[in-house]
Amino acid sequence: MPQRSPQAARKLAEYSHLPTVHQPADNRQDAASFGRLARSVVGLVVFLAGPPAALWLAGGGPAKRLPSWHHTVDWFGRSDRAITAAGLVDGAVLTLWLLWAALAVLLLIELLVLLAPRRLSLPRLPAPLHRLVFGLAGSAAITLAAGGRLDASPPKPFAEAAAIPQQAAAQGPALIQVGSERYVYVVERNDSLSTIAKRWLGDSGRWPEICQLNRHRHFAGGVLRDCDLIYPGWELRLPDDARPPASARPAPPRPREQPTTPPPTQPPDRTSPGPTPDASTGRADQPADSASEDHSDDRAEQADGLDLPSGAFLPWTVATAISAAAALVWLHRRRRYVPGDEPPELPSAVVHVHQQVNKRLTASQDLVERAHAVPPLPAVAPGGVGLTGPGAHAAARAALISALADGGPDHPERQTTVVIDRPTLAELFGANSAQALTPWPRLKLTDDVDQSLTFADEHLLRWARLHETNTQQPSAPLLLISAAPDEQLAVRAHITLGIGADRDITGLLLGHWSSGRTVDVDDRGRTSLVTGPSQDIEPRMAVLDVDTALAALTTLQEAHTGVPAAPPPITAGDQTGGDYSRPPETPASTGRQGSAQLRVLGSPRVEHLTAPGRPLRAKAAELAVYLACHPDGADTRTLGEYLVPDARIRQADQRIHTNASNLRHVLGRSGGHRPGGYVLKRGANDRYRLDPQTVDVDLWELRDKLTRARTTTPPERTTMLQRACDLYTAPLADGCDYDWVEPYREKARQWATEAHLLLAEDLLATDPPAASAVLDKALGLDRYNEELYRAAMRVRHHLGQSEGVTALLNGLTTGLRDLDAAPSQDTVLLAHQLLNDKRRSGQATSAR
Repeated sequence: MPQRSPQAARKLAEYSHLPTVHQPADNRQDAASFGRLARSVVGLVVFLAGPPAALWLAGGGPAKRLPSWHHTVDWFGRSDRAITAAGLVDGAVLTLWLLWAALAVLLLIELLVLLAPRRLSLPRLPAPLHRLVFGLAGSAAITLAAGGRLDASPPKPFAEAAAIPQQAAAQGPALIQVGSERYVYVVERNDSLSTIAKRWLGDSGRWPEICQLNRHRHFAGGVLRDCDLIYPGWELRLPDDARPPASARPAPPRPREQPTTPPPTQPPDRTSPGPTPDASTGRADQPADSASEDHSDDRAEQADGLDLPSGAFLPWTVATAISAAAALVWLHRRRRYVPGDEPPELPSAVVHVHQQVNKRLTASQDLVERAHAVPPLPAVAPGGVGLTGPGAHAAARAALISALADGGPDHPERQTTVVIDRPTLAELFGANSAQALTPWPRLKLTDDVDQSLTFADEHLLRWARLHETNTQQPSAPLLLISAAPDEQLAVRAHITLGIGADRDITGLLLGHWSSGRTVDVDDRGRTSLVTGPSQDIEPRMAVLDVDTALAALTTLQEAHTGVPAAPPPITAGDQTGGDYSRPPETPASTGRQGSAQLRVLGSPRVEHLTAPGRPLRAKAAELAVYLACHPDGADTRTLGEYLVPDARIRQADQRIHTNASNLRHVLGRSGGHRPGGYVLKRGANDRYRLDPQTVDVDLWELRDKLTRARTTTPPERTTMLQRACDLYTAPLADGCDYDWVEPYREKARQWATEAHLLLAEDLLATDPPAASAVLDKALGLDRYNEELYRAAMRVRHHLGQSEGVTALLNGLTTGLRDLDAAPSQDTVLLAHQLLNDKRRSGQATSAR
């Protein structure tokens, strides 16, 4: 007698103590299954017998339609071989008979396979024909047999079917690679890179290092774009100093893959250059396997909004509005710019949002059009909403930013006013930020909730007054943000928000709102209704961390008022674009023998091409502009992040190498053949930079001439400034919609503005008409800078052209309407003073 294992014996003992349970037969399910089976059989019979019967009745049997041998030979022997109408009818009927016969045979074979007790081995047709024919037959079989299953097993109960999850599991194994070792890591719900950094690196603040090592890598479950989202199935690389925790277990070794192609017969030539682009096109490079890349998962992940590295989430409408505010800020800074008064850099979080929006949307290069492209933003549900959960504060910050970003210069009726008390503001942004923040017309700060409700009541009175007088101008919406009021103010808040539900007043209350709906928000913005009606509640709300919200808030304040606010503190999660205000270490000088002429002011190009060869690719031109803006260069990973962000890491490195090779080739057509020259590649990280000894860049020369002119005197200074003004004839990378270029473009414009102002100052004493011409050219390049208008007014006054002063003031007023702004008081006073001086001098002349 065979011996049982202890485990089998234990299970047998357990089963022996279980009661015997007989499931009662469900006659209703048996009847339903028999009915479905009967309908399937009837459908099968109708399909097999119905079409031949109809064809037989319509035209007889197929044998009658077949031509005889004598008629066939006679038809081929004719010279004309005409086809009669009767022949066409016979051919159509025979085709229908053949089609039915083929489908019937295939259907019977499929049914035979399904009913057979064991798997049958059937011969296969060629692959394309097999997919087509058996697909048609399978569709017919499924259509006929969809009513019931052949095994007549009862369906799962509704409760069991409802328990099946509708989305991918949030828990599962992943792999972590440290050097050459791989470990299994179980991904839990709400897991993040900071958790992995704390367990494996001992410091949760080192999560940006893990993000940088794995950004844009493609895994089985998607692409790492949001550093707060990781999924099972991914393989994350960690720094070499990572130490696995005690619970980590090594991963099994990878299965050895068989090579699909034979090894090369000879080693590759390592001295040969990398792959070169096609000479017949100047477009961006596309690797051979790029056509097979499928980025549908990436688009699905970002279809509803933008996930930021800090963990924030913004719907695309809100992100577009913030991008429009950034464009408006650049325009205001262009208007206010005075040489020597350098404006602060735009917060890097806002620049990142602006770049991501430009990647997704085809935006105009004109900043004015971008500033006016503010889509309607989702508003808080009328009547007030209470927010609870771990993401309540982040959702309140995002709602405040969304309300302030709505409207834009073209839609004053959507320019929401936000009312928030200082305790709530300190709770959302921190005590220090709340004290430093200054209110402006669209942001009202109150001392407590009682004052906020009083302001809302006054808004209701204004709305009623406008309604009674039938004023055409609608009242702007009002958003009230506060903590959930206590019992003393709860009734008042309920009345105010209830009346204001139809009068553009909404409330966002932190905490449970007993008089209305309450929504629970998690840290990723997902919402679930706690109490109240469910209409007007988005399935996912925007959420913002403190640093990103402060960056957006200061940007919106400057966009609305035109006055720069104090910049928010820089955190580890910020991604700066580098120092583009510093000149290159070794500025290039024009006209050196054997130097390539790279021009990035205006359309990017290489001038003075003396040798034939391939043209400059579009991506190679973008690489040239980026390296011109970064004289110290950039590593391959950074270049891939900005120039080819949607490619895999290995493909991005290959594309950067290909475009650098093309740029080096085209520069060699201008300066002469230099293997490995012009575009230098140095260091372990493959850091690319332009060689200042062999490449002349107009942007570098503009900065060099302006820097030297600040410390010299005429006439040498005038000569340098004249050269700088001659260089700047169009904006940086004019006509190119690079999503990263805007800050650099504005910096180059500031250099050009300063050069024209200094040159006009030098020429005013010796050649006033030439100074006037210089300023006219500068106004053509920048029609918003008020300092240029003031300098032009002084020159017009010096030339005795009082009508020119008036024309300049009118032109500035018209131009600033694009920014929803007006000339500053200093400009208006200067114009009036110059006109009055001209009038008094004319009166004195007539008195003599």
